[in-house]
Amino acid sequence: MFKPLQIEHLYLAYGSAFVLHDVNMEIPPNRITCLLGANGAGKSSLIRAVMGLTAPRKGSISFDGMDITHLAPHKVVARGISCIPEGRRIFPKMSVHENLLMGAYQERSKAKIAQRLEKVYELFPRLAERRNQLAGTMSGGEQAMVSIGRGLMPDPRLIVIDEPSLGLSPALVNDNFRIICDICETGTAVFLVEQNVRQTLAISSYGYVLSQGRVTARGTAEELKKDPQVEKAYFG
Repeated sequence: MFKPLQIEHLYLAYGSAFVLHDVNMEIPPNRITCLLGANGAGKSSLIRAVMGLTAPRKGSISFDGMDITHLAPHKVVARGISCIPEGRRIFPKMSVHENLLMGAYQERSKAKIAQRLEKVYELFPRLAERRNQLAGTMSGGEQAMVSIGRGLMPDPRLIVIDEPSLGLSPALVNDNFRIICDICETGTAVFLVEQNVRQTLAISSYGYVLSQGRVTARGTAEELKKDPQVEKAYFG
């Protein structure tokens, strides 16, 4: 079992404007850990720092006991962290199958790629049926499946999922959250970044609340549900 993702005293800025201030988090194995926060809270900036897309000004990020603070994005993926971006960001003029293969671009073993494809198609039978269809011609829910499947193709130990409910109907959101639980049950840790508070806390074991770049609350899902600040901000 790998050691957790640890974020310690992290500061991140764009120019002279700091967007993260002394952020401390731990994302353990075999759990769903969530990050809640409104638009502009700094959630996407934190993801960029974890994935090596934006270098922090101060602080450190480690995964499985290794400092990954300044690793290039492809090396972060190689270490076992994958990301499903907000808005899906599929390749619309490529087939479902080709989109999935893009997620395994660092894997040279054809046998391993075939095994991973089989797992994705088992998780999403609809994608197996439509593997040759252009991804851009699929519905929003189907494109979400492609995006999640692509994120699973590197065979990650931790997967960061950014706003999986964005732009989806309630029924499809329920499907996505069920799939996220299934992913965690296979042994992949999940860092779920969301605004959909009720459903997110329903499937998470632990969570953090980010506001204006600072962690303002943390605790188990049950503790966050009962936190007065969280209740006022999100439950009314």
